[in-house]
Amino acid sequence: MFVQACNAFSENTVLLPDGEGGVVVFDPGFSSAQEWEWFDALLDEHGLVPKAVWLTHAHLDHVMGCHGMHKRYGLRPRLHSLDRPTYEMAHWAAERYGVALDPLPECEDQDFVDGEQLELGQLNLTVRHTPGHAPGHVVFVDDRHARVIGGDVLFQGSIGRTDLPGGDPDQLAASIENALYSLPDHYTVVPGHGSATTIGVEKAGNPFVNAAGTGMLQRK
Repeated sequence: MFVQACNAFSENTVLLPDGEGGVVVFDPGFSSAQEWEWFDALLDEHGLVPKAVWLTHAHLDHVMGCHGMHKRYGLRPRLHSLDRPTYEMAHWAAERYGVALDPLPECEDQDFVDGEQLELGQLNLTVRHTPGHAPGHVVFVDDRHARVIGGDVLFQGSIGRTDLPGGDPDQLAASIENALYSLPDHYTVVPGHGSATTIGVEKAGNPFVNAAGTGMLQRK
């Protein structure tokens, strides 16, 4: 797995090789020539070919490279149906934040659904719907390697913001409790921003959503 912080928002673009020469690109945030050069060099070094673009959600910083992925490889992003409106309004968000955004391609016709099993090459991931930061936010659980592509739900010592359109703090807390804290403690969470963490570390000490000594979830 490879992670690169991209664009002005320091968004983590995650590349997950499929074990057969392909690679899935999660949340492509590429927005500069230097970031695309890093991507190209990595593909060349490891002999990888992009096979899919999968989105945890459609906020601007997570879709800035979708135009390039479609132009270069003919790949359209796939997401949850509840985040299609956000994806379609990305140019409004770009204007609001004063950043450039090339025209985005249409999404794939098939949307992610909660509990769906994704198989590509040797990859086998489970989709979990985790609203709260965004209505159609999902995470991808890789049980074989004990890791989660987590987007903007749970961070190292923090959680995703809920003050954007479609955000809901109660939904976010429930998503963390039900979809993430139900996983084994040793599972690694690869978030959409910042450093990786583990389920156990966040359950024990996350100042926003953590498990008290009794094991009961405390929402702060």
